[in-house]
Amino acid sequence: MASFAAPQTARAQGASARGGGLVVSAGSHLARLVEANIIATHAHQVLLAKKSGQADAACYGAGDLTDEELRSLVAHQSSLLKSDAGSVKAWARGGKSDFDPAKDLEPILKSGLAVPARAPVNVLSDYVRAASKARAAEHRSVASLYQTVLEIDRDGDLLQEQFNFYVGLGLPVYQGQLGLPGGDDALLEVGRALAGRSCASPYAADAAAWQIAGRKIWNWGEKHLGVRDDKVLAAELLREGDVRALLPRLRALPAQRIAVVGHSFTMHQHWSSPSSFVPVVTKIFRRVNPRVEFRQFERGGLRASVAKQRFYRGALDWKPDKVLLVVLTRTDEDYAALREMGEGFAATGIQVALFDDLRIPESINPGVPERAVQVAREAGITVVEVGNALRTSPDRDRFLSLDRVHMTEPYHRLMAKEWLKFLARAGNERRGARR
Repeated sequence: MASFAAPQTARAQGASARGGGLVVSAGSHLARLVEANIIATHAHQVLLAKKSGQADAACYGAGDLTDEELRSLVAHQSSLLKSDAGSVKAWARGGKSDFDPAKDLEPILKSGLAVPARAPVNVLSDYVRAASKARAAEHRSVASLYQTVLEIDRDGDLLQEQFNFYVGLGLPVYQGQLGLPGGDDALLEVGRALAGRSCASPYAADAAAWQIAGRKIWNWGEKHLGVRDDKVLAAELLREGDVRALLPRLRALPAQRIAVVGHSFTMHQHWSSPSSFVPVVTKIFRRVNPRVEFRQFERGGLRASVAKQRFYRGALDWKPDKVLLVVLTRTDEDYAALREMGEGFAATGIQVALFDDLRIPESINPGVPERAVQVAREAGITVVEVGNALRTSPDRDRFLSLDRVHMTEPYHRLMAKEWLKFLARAGNERRGARR
């Protein structure tokens, strides 16, 4: 078993982040709430296993439950996670509460569905308990989040609801709160120790899958607790010299609206970084010049053709002064849509910008940035040159996240600075033109 030697600072940080100082016993209300989530998530995964036909039937057996009864457990979990947070917390602490455990909690706990010892959630739970000496509900809440994130497909909805649920209860939601390390190497060490211990599942559970699951849990946990998020990154950047030098010009910008139509590189909620450059810049402006208003029109994997279909009209109706397009261009349809959006925005007097390169990973065909830049210029879109800064950055080897698709904090810090520089220049140029 790998060693989890953690510094005292990590343990102190974890104790502070838990906030409630709750004493958890195996039979406590808190433990029951966590176990209900684990059982209901397992019910969903039993259904996945049946559908895929690739999982260990003994590990993902339904017992006497029908598919409809399994789906009922999943529905109870969804309802439980939407319960009033204050009422659930009061009930968990043994106080007066309107929370009714008979509605959604007890049906899950009394279902009779067993989660076998070799299920990934229990394998991880045993490992974390031994490494951290955490109380039952404390290591089980973190294991529960791993259980959900390993299956990948529900990390944008159910997983985030579970994070909010556990945070509201004062339970740990990432490894740092248990005094465990969170570096990529340490997470891979855990993955190697766990790989092969669990039964075959309807999702990957090899060392790399465990590692990336751990990174997701860590980053989202810090984000949900405000340990490291867009506000923190904005505050840090505002203390750096090159950003401080821009502040007079940023503060002098006139009131305006800036719309961002972008894919996951622009989105706060993604797991690969504490936040993306767009929310970070938004937070900076809220502090230094709240007259500048931002609005995001976002979707993961957003291609230009989809952006035109889903967001173009909404962005126009918002009547922005500037628009930043951060969209993928992979087909002729995408390039045509990029041209149409650029020309359409410009026809209404809106200034449109597009980055010359985003260092989209190697899976994207070469030559794509160059063609996008050519189309953009022909459509009257301002091309913001960041490619050279990205290529020559000393942090460039640390830009790609573990999935080799999305970008890490160093990338988003650099992109935030480059966009701030452009906005400062564009603001001054615009005022000079009106004179």
